[in-house]
Amino acid sequence: MMRDLITSLPFRLVSRLVDLIEYFWVAWRTYCRIKDWFPASRDLSIALSTNFKYRENISIGNHVLIGPSVTLGAHSPIVIEDFVRISQGAFIETASLDLAQPLHYPHISKPITLKRGAWIGAGAIILGGVTIGEKAVIGAGAVITKDVPANTVAVGAKNRNFHLNSGVQE
Repeated sequence: MMRDLITSLPFRLVSRLVDLIEYFWVAWRTYCRIKDWFPASRDLSIALSTNFKYRENISIGNHVLIGPSVTLGAHSPIVIEDFVRISQGAFIETASLDLAQPLHYPHISKPITLKRGAWIGAGAIILGGVTIGEKAVIGAGAVITKDVPANTVAVGAKNRNFHLNSGVQE
């Protein structure tokens, strides 16, 4: 009896209507959140699952896309310029611990800048004090601890850099 009810056409149509309402509700919440938090930016796409720490220290340009499960930890400023893409699961963190100091290690932080057109791959980690150059690409899972020049692809934990124009490895 119950099985017949849940598989009936009216029940399935109501279920689809609920899914559609939920989809539009999430889209509306995302739009309102973006407009409220970054009113000067245009054409932003930020997933609801993005985690902002110290949001007041984050500056976002226009035409930026931030994928799901991204963490932006802005103890110091994070500047994201126009046309930047940040893929899912990326971790961008300005703060760390000063291990040279006695316990309880104090926090230290340095700013991060993502220049125009930079692309951060899925699961990449960008640490404080780093500037990612214009049109640079950070490979999926890369750990970036030093500046990456413009038009460069940086991959792996040792930051092997490949210049886009010449294909030469540093």
